[in-house]
Amino acid sequence: MLEPLLTWSEGERLDGVLHLPGAGRWPCVITAHGLLSAKASDKYLLLAARLTKAGFACLRFDFRGCGESSGQLKDTTVAGRISDLKAVLSHLRDHPALDERFFLLGSSLGGYIASFVAAEAPQVMATALWATPVHLRDLQARKEALTAHGLGAAFFQELAQGTFAEVPAGIPRCLIIHGEQDELIPHRHGRALYEQAKEPKALEIMVGADHRFSNLKHREEAVRLSIAWFKRYV
Repeated sequence: MLEPLLTWSEGERLDGVLHLPGAGRWPCVITAHGLLSAKASDKYLLLAARLTKAGFACLRFDFRGCGESSGQLKDTTVAGRISDLKAVLSHLRDHPALDERFFLLGSSLGGYIASFVAAEAPQVMATALWATPVHLRDLQARKEALTAHGLGAAFFQELAQGTFAEVPAGIPRCLIIHGEQDELIPHRHGRALYEQAKEPKALEIMVGADHRFSNLKHREEAVRLSIAWFKRYV
């Protein structure tokens, strides 16, 4: 079952799709895509299919300035994306098909954003972070390339100020999955995330996997591990 979902964050429309296993009330996994990605990528379509089969609702949505949501990518900031994810979580709390148990699954910058929300939202039962940086300082060296892709001054001004420069310590019930061959965010970031997370926690360094888990075998394994982690807290 698919249900379009629209909500608002600081005046911008957020476009989402809620996947439901069927009639009833379900725990829900909210997915958070990466910096230049969107909800319609193959990764999130696969996640939605596997999660609903496992008895979870799944919400895919576009951050402002991405996909079908309103706004412009040039205005993207970490603070704005944190607000977007909080707005989606708040909106879903009253959904009649959901049972108020929520999980977050974020990839790359989406995982970074999810970590801030998980740190302060008690309704988040557990979190899975895929290929997630422990800090964003390395992005200054990629400013020219990222600007060419549409990022604007606001993102780099925020970064230069040190705002949201590092994920919060002490995130509980966190699974970290990182590719050993991640070409964008070295797996030392995943190890650092694990060290500062709070028990219970788990770390999986996936041999041979790249940043996007582009090999379907690696992607399926990341999905399997994430579902197994979430089921511990249903």
